[in-house]
Amino acid sequence: MESRTDILWHNCKEALRDAVDTRPFQTWLEPISMTKTRVDGDATHVELEMPSDFHRDWVGQHYEAELRRVLSEAVGTSVRLSYIVAEQVPVGVDGEPELPFPEDTPLRPSARRVGAPALNGQNGNGSSTPSVASLRVRPESMPNAAPRTLNPNYTFESFIEADCNRLARSAGVAVSEQPGVTSFNPFLIYGRVGLGKTHLAHAIGNAIAGTGPRTSVLYMTSEAFTNCFVQAIQNNTLADFTTTFREIDVLIVDDIQFFGGKEKTQEQFFHLFNDLHQRGKQIVLCADRSPAEIDGIEERLLSRFRWGLSADVQPPDLETRTAILQSHCKRSGLELSHDIVDYIAYNVRDNIRLLEGAFNRLYALNRVAKQELTLPFVQEALADLIQARVRKTISAREIRDIVAEFYSLDPTIMAGKSRKRHIVDARQTAMHFCKALTQLSLEAIGKQFGGRDHSTVIHACKAVQARLDTDSQYRSELASVERLLTQRIVHA
Repeated sequence: MESRTDILWHNCKEALRDAVDTRPFQTWLEPISMTKTRVDGDATHVELEMPSDFHRDWVGQHYEAELRRVLSEAVGTSVRLSYIVAEQVPVGVDGEPELPFPEDTPLRPSARRVGAPALNGQNGNGSSTPSVASLRVRPESMPNAAPRTLNPNYTFESFIEADCNRLARSAGVAVSEQPGVTSFNPFLIYGRVGLGKTHLAHAIGNAIAGTGPRTSVLYMTSEAFTNCFVQAIQNNTLADFTTTFREIDVLIVDDIQFFGGKEKTQEQFFHLFNDLHQRGKQIVLCADRSPAEIDGIEERLLSRFRWGLSADVQPPDLETRTAILQSHCKRSGLELSHDIVDYIAYNVRDNIRLLEGAFNRLYALNRVAKQELTLPFVQEALADLIQARVRKTISAREIRDIVAEFYSLDPTIMAGKSRKRHIVDARQTAMHFCKALTQLSLEAIGKQFGGRDHSTVIHACKAVQARLDTDSQYRSELASVERLLTQRIVHA
């Protein structure tokens, strides 16, 4: 069960997420943990934990004002901030870890948050700069302990499997069971924001770390990799940088689309990729689009991204969204009526992160503010979230017409009895989007296509998913159709 401090910090981070751009938020604010709060006269003292000295100094310089504003609004008083740094693994004189840890070494969950590797060190003028030596990936000394760049809450057990993510999750499990051995190397997970890519990547890392205490696993964002590379150049420690990264057994890099346009970073990552891959080390990558759609990446690097398996995650359907909410209810002990679950699942679409944000808001209102959660109250409490993001509707007929136009077909042909391959493909594509973008029943969708029954719609959706898993050209076509449909929805 979450503590009051955890709930307070979660709500503050949601406010910070809205106030700060996505990339800097994920790099600098997401890894922070709130360790404790206490009343201090007419103010509230808040202690925040950072993953490194460098991280602490950077946040203090660039984000302290925003932190004070959000925290003051949350607690209702002025705020006094103090920062602590998560405990680092002791390093011996040769740069290797001093093992084992004492049995009572504290390893708080907050010390294992998502973020860049620890960067410690001082430059000549006393300001903090990254130290490549501190990046060294050290085996954890305690059995089944996750490396500290991984979020221990992101596991396969807490990841809801459904049609929208089944291939990605199954492949992730296979990778975690035999890292570097399967043909899924590299394993690239792609999909729009908030669909669970990062969760799945951390689940892979946590599962691998749990199999043996001496396996080195590192999760980092592409921006963190670039920052480390730039600092290594500035400090003339490029050789140490290269050696450090090549000691890794499992490298997980998130948001690789941000490598676009960074030629020197791409060149360095290209050589690192080759070295790790040739030595049988596992590489896991995440992106917000397929490799073919990433701009500014050299072809030689893109070709390596395609060596293994690319698996996409799609927006969750109504049943999956409902299952996610029910899972959160079970884990947290919060009881929500079926009407409330149905209301949230129906109205918060396409983004699992927003769905979880809605749940966490209700959890805080119930447990902290002691509010009774009735449907009218929930509708009011989530009004800003739902009204800002609920999407306009599109009819099955509009979907059919847009798909027909894309494939240069007469819409009436798609409702006919023709079994020609290109017409069947277009019809199945339209049925797929009808199921994804409308609330029509399977029977109602079938009626839009010549009175076909629900089993035909089910078969069509499965056929589309099977092609998505194996046919890259079809994935590109489907993405183009989806953009056309989205444009129609936005301008409706």
